[in-house]
Amino acid sequence: MQIIVFTLNDKYYAINTEHVEEISRNIPSTRVPSAPYWIEGLINLRGNVVSLVNLCKLLRKEDDRCYNNIILINDEDEKVGLLVKDVIEVIEIEADNIERVHTQVVDGIVGIIQLNEYIVNIIDIGILLAENEG
Repeated sequence: MQIIVFTLNDKYYAINTEHVEEISRNIPSTRVPSAPYWIEGLINLRGNVVSLVNLCKLLRKEDDRCYNNIILINDEDEKVGLLVKDVIEVIEIEADNIERVHTQVVDGIVGIIQLNEYIVNIIDIGILLAENEG
């Protein structure tokens, strides 16, 4: 399985690349009235309107306020941009190497993995978005 490792608030996270379309530099967004607190706004990416998700807020962590990249994903035929601080690397891992932290997925975190000198929280972005919609 291939994952993208990135940082938020100096912690390491990763998502599966299965639904990732691209990684982009952060671009200005337009605020949306009455949007959920974790929606930062909308961006125009080559003619496509994309919801920009503040991943810190979605994970219920302190807002980083320093976002350098956007990870663009396809979530059920809808494009969503995830604000992240820095993209560290894209790597192949074995799913068996992911250590499950709970028997159930909690806040979208499915497990952790040790990479070099840091511990990475593995996020199931589909579950995380589904839990917070509606």
